[in-house]
Amino acid sequence: MIDRKALVLSRMERVVTLLQDNLFEETAVDLNTLAEAAALSPFHFHRLYRLVTGETCGETLCRLKLAAGARHLAMAATVTDAAMQAGFSSSQAFAKAMKRETALSPTQLRDDPELLSSIAGQLSQPASFQSAVPRGWLTIELVSLVPMRLVTLRTEHLYPNLFETYTRLFEIAGDPTQVTAIIGIPRGDSGDAASGVFDSALLLNEAPQNLPTDLFWQNTAEGEYLRVRHAGSYDGLEQTVDNLYLTMLSINDLWPADAPCIYHYLDDPEEVSEPLLRTDIYLPVNRA
Repeated sequence: MIDRKALVLSRMERVVTLLQDNLFEETAVDLNTLAEAAALSPFHFHRLYRLVTGETCGETLCRLKLAAGARHLAMAATVTDAAMQAGFSSSQAFAKAMKRETALSPTQLRDDPELLSSIAGQLSQPASFQSAVPRGWLTIELVSLVPMRLVTLRTEHLYPNLFETYTRLFEIAGDPTQVTAIIGIPRGDSGDAASGVFDSALLLNEAPQNLPTDLFWQNTAEGEYLRVRHAGSYDGLEQTVDNLYLTMLSINDLWPADAPCIYHYLDDPEEVSEPLLRTDIYLPVNRA
């Protein structure tokens, strides 16, 4: 039987190696290359990487640069030289990042060689895989979905502050009775602001004849999905999504498919009180 935990960890270790090998390149490694290294769909890579490693790719890069800077400090480099050698734009940026990560300044570390050696070792190690377990039990279902044709408005770095976005979609729809479903589609890790491309969408009984240029039609993917229902405030939605991914990782014959998740908002927050709001979360899967 495949050791699922070892398989997932080995895939993420390949990504860390790729980031390390390209640490000082002028052009950052793109999403598709990182996802390919992990043998994952780009739609799911960032979230799974964060859940498995305990940090985002950006945080990994910063940690690895700090480790390089610490090694340069250990070789009697000045703080400025260490910052430049580690790829930071200035000694101030290096000091700020080191303080944030370790609560210590580069100068403090340089003046204590034993502590510096310990910190450099810690910074060189990836975060623990041990956090990648579901937080509590989820009631999940494996369901099949047919494609939905959705009128869509794509935004970047606005999620979850999308009230005005959905208001505009309802204005385009005209008659609210034409709205069959209120849908959200995260294009990456909506729990990470740095990768926050999000599609707000409606399923309509009748299609508007003309759409504004910033709106478009899209079809959702047909296939099997893991579904879980989130109850309550949207503030806790991303934790439920994380738990759904972690639960999926514990199921040996399922793997995320190359399609984005779907959030089906079952209630209108203007009509239903926050504790009673319901959202069905769909994670597309393939059978391994």
